[in-house]
Amino acid sequence: MHSPEYLEELKILHSKKTFGLNKNIPDVVHNLIKENSISSFLDYGAGKGLTSETIKTQYPNINLYTYDPATFPIPLPEQVELTYSSDVLEHVEEWFIDNTLQDLCNRTTRYQYHLIACHPAKKALRDGRNAHLIIENPEWWKSKLEAIQGWNIIYEETTERYAEVKKGPPRHVIKYIIIMEKV
Repeated sequence: MHSPEYLEELKILHSKKTFGLNKNIPDVVHNLIKENSISSFLDYGAGKGLTSETIKTQYPNINLYTYDPATFPIPLPEQVELTYSSDVLEHVEEWFIDNTLQDLCNRTTRYQYHLIACHPAKKALRDGRNAHLIIENPEWWKSKLEAIQGWNIIYEETTERYAEVKKGPPRHVIKYIIIMEKV
């Protein structure tokens, strides 16, 4: 869910060579796939689709859906066993976040993995807003996700570090990682 104006902003961001480049699958996701015989995978907010390429190569038998409103605007699947998003939810317009989370919960039949950036992005939109439209701490995200009925948190982790930048002081980078299981 997004406004038409924001979709244009996303297309501009994705046209940059340094945006949407993630291709690594975290070990907790590999374990989730292997230990639970996952047969369908939604790469939600896929960016340039590099994570999907990794999934295709490493798990050729998984029914894979690659979705991004700016780069892969496919119809979302009705049902999928595992929904994966990495550095995505903080880019959702705040007035759409509850509906987006509920929609993902309705489509997903077993597990959800989300890595959520809880800090300002390096990039800005043309109107000056930070590219991370929702900058909230891990506790805010946890309470939002815990409020969704029918899902339990089975794994969570918060990572913090300082990243060197070309200009200015190091940036405080906070990531909230969560895996939810349908009950």
